[in-house]
Amino acid sequence: MTFGVSLARDGVGTIIGRKSVSKGKEYARIWIYVPTKVSEDTAFPFKIGAPCLVKIDEEKKQLVVKQISDKEATELGWRKRIRKQANE
Repeated sequence: MTFGVSLARDGVGTIIGRKSVSKGKEYARIWIYVPTKVSEDTAFPFKIGAPCLVKIDEEKKQLVVKQISDKEATELGWRKRIRKQANE
């Protein structure tokens, strides 16, 4: 029997806070780093630059990240931007 993190579908990420300046105003930005072994797993459902819905499940005290279509994201106010791949 194995305990702890053993599959590529599990890993310990990191939440990082960074400052960002836009139009002369400073904002706090939160970044969540996904471990490489998780992001490279064949079950990883996200592509770089694709939209996702992020919400807080207060009952479970969890952050939920869900894959959504460009159309759904646009209806929620998202704007598609051309971004470089992490490996470029």
